Amino acid sequence: MKRRQVGYSLVEVLIAMAITSVVLLTVVTLFYMGQRNVYSGKQMTYAVSVGTRILEDLSSMTANDVETNFNVDDSTTLTSVPLYGVSLPSGLTIPNSALVDTTGCTGSGSPVVWTCTNDPNGYLAKWKGLIDESKLANATVGLVLTPTDPANPSTCPNCPWTTARFLKIRAFVRWDEAKNRQRIAFFDTTRTNRD
Repeated sequence: MKRRQVGYSLVEVLIAMAITSVVLLTVVTLFYMGQRNVYSGKQMTYAVSVGTRILEDLSSMTANDVETNFNVDDSTTLTSVPLYGVSLPSGLTIPNSALVDTTGCTGSGSPVVWTCTNDPNGYLAKWKGLIDESKLANATVGLVLTPTDPANPSTCPNCPWTTARFLKIRAFVRWDEAKNRQRIAFFDTTRTNRD
């Protein structure tokens, strides 16, 4: 009489290996996704802190101060400002506005000192210094300025900026999160022209 061998058959071993492989693959995938979400959250938190800093700087300015600090006057052309990186494929377009951002900034020296166009008081340069590559990749900070309800008196029939009763300010921080994925954070405020 032959004694039966003790142990697992080849089929049982293969099934156990397949189940173990699926479980391990799931765990590794969860680690990867968790790391990506944590990194994304870290970047978003940093962008919100930059946006909060921008709003703090703007909070002490009147509508006239904003226009002066960013070289905006009645000769500044009102255009449709496109903002890319929004969930819409073509982006978001804000009509009758002006864009002031950090794309025109140049850095020199060590540590880097930023110089930006349309920035006589150094606000854009200061904000550009907050978004270095180690924190946000290819980041841009900017303002979309929209004058609303202009009075346009007879003494100045085409003065959309200086006669606007309200100045809507949309601050934004835009950065590349991953390959082919751009993120943007918006921060809105409004100034009343009390002159």
